Amino acid sequence: MGIEQFPEIETFQKLPRKVIVKGGSSGFDTAGRPELRGIVINNAGYSIRNTKVFLVVFDHQEIPLLNRSTIPEPSQLPQGGIGSFTFTLDDHNQEITNYYLYTNWEYEDSDW
Repeated sequence: MGIEQFPEIETFQKLPRKVIVKGGSSGFDTAGRPELRGIVINNAGYSIRNTKVFLVVFDHQEIPLLNRSTIPEPSQLPQGGIGSFTFTLDDHNQEITNYYLYTNWEYEDSDW
């Protein structure tokens, strides 16, 4: 199947040349804990490794309440690779709606 059959997916040439992190669905898990799922897209131009996603949750006054990190699956991404992550918060009782996501990573330089 070609990309023409998936018109809702943009080509990687239209994306910025960086590692992109996007939050997706926010809700609650089966135990009633708040949960946030999302994806990481590597469009940096090279393979990356040791990827880590950080979440900062804000209150209604834009004051940071908590900061958490997780490792996406997979944590090593080739150019154009997509990984997924899930944050499940035990110490927060509201749905995650006001948040900021960012990522840290290293270039995969073992074959350089």
